[in-house]
Amino acid sequence: MIKFLRKIRQKMLTENKFSKYLLYAVGEIILVVIGILIALQLNNYSDGLKQKKQELKIINNLKLDFEFNLSEMEKNINILKENTNASLETINHTGNKFSDDFEINGLIERIVWIPQYFPQNGFLLELVNSGNLGIISNDLLRNKLSSWLPTLETLNDREQFALEFCKDLIRYINVNGNWLQADEMATDELIVGTGFPKSGFENDNENMLKSVEFENLIENQVANSVVLLERQERCLKLNKEIIELLTSEINK
Repeated sequence: MIKFLRKIRQKMLTENKFSKYLLYAVGEIILVVIGILIALQLNNYSDGLKQKKQELKIINNLKLDFEFNLSEMEKNINILKENTNASLETINHTGNKFSDDFEINGLIERIVWIPQYFPQNGFLLELVNSGNLGIISNDLLRNKLSSWLPTLETLNDREQFALEFCKDLIRYINVNGNWLQADEMATDELIVGTGFPKSGFENDNENMLKSVEFENLIENQVANSVVLLERQERCLKLNKEIIELLTSEINK
């Protein structure tokens, strides 16, 4: 094609048709520009396909992480609700509400347990730390992902606060209670499988129910658990929204 155009150009110059040659030269330049623009468009299209493919891979990896995070959060919420109910049941039998029929030993392992959340954020952290979060083209999804780590930080702060109060309760039981009695009623497989012997002391965990200090510690446990549960629910909501947006992007 180039050889053919060159021959036409030489013929025009030979025949001294300058005006026609000038018009032809302009046309040739336009053709060259159009060719360059087409090449750039094809190159941009190819780059766009590569970026879209990379984005889809990232979205699939993020979805795996957030599905794991959702499952773990749902477990934590269920545990915290059960433990909070156990604490409420306990303070319904303190002081003048004490009853010999109430069995506290089966509840102790629950009232001293604050579940901690350990999410899986490897792919998101890699995106954030590398400055590549912008590869996510969906603005709403990108904003939700940006909100995830700060939301987790708020949750973690509340967990640590609740755990500190829980230590006071554990210390109280260490001094005034009897863990071996509680272990006889434990449901945790590791504790059950340990084969602890019976306690060599006569002190009874039911005596703690007659202490206002114990009642106050349990009340604090409930209050902290309720606030922590609210943070967990907030985290769960954001997690579900992110998964919904990730799924929508995958199905496009």
